[in-house]
Amino acid sequence: MKASMVVFAVKGSKMVEKVLKGGLRVGRVEYDVEKFVAAGLNSFCGVCSRCGHDDAKCVSLMMPVCMLCARKHLTKDHKCNMVGCKGHTGQNCVHTVNRCVNCNGEHIAKANCCVKM
Repeated sequence: MKASMVVFAVKGSKMVEKVLKGGLRVGRVEYDVEKFVAAGLNSFCGVCSRCGHDDAKCVSLMMPVCMLCARKHLTKDHKCNMVGCKGHTGQNCVHTVNRCVNCNGEHIAKANCCVKM
């Protein structure tokens, strides 16, 4: 089955909810509807820590990658394994070895210095 995309605007939040919930009927054919989320080259995904799309369009939902250390967990779940570390979950601490999933550099994935950004 071929897929196509049509983008159209709906006025008012009540109409948006109605169309998202019930779909759209054109003639005798019913179509599923999903909310359009604009994403471009500057978009950054909080799931896989890569650029070019956002969380809503990520195809790696079951394989998250931390933006800080490039390990297999969501950035919000990042924590230091050093006993006694006062660092907060989801944040860098002095013990974190930064690693970029995009270029394997020694910086976080969202760093401006990354050659892939």
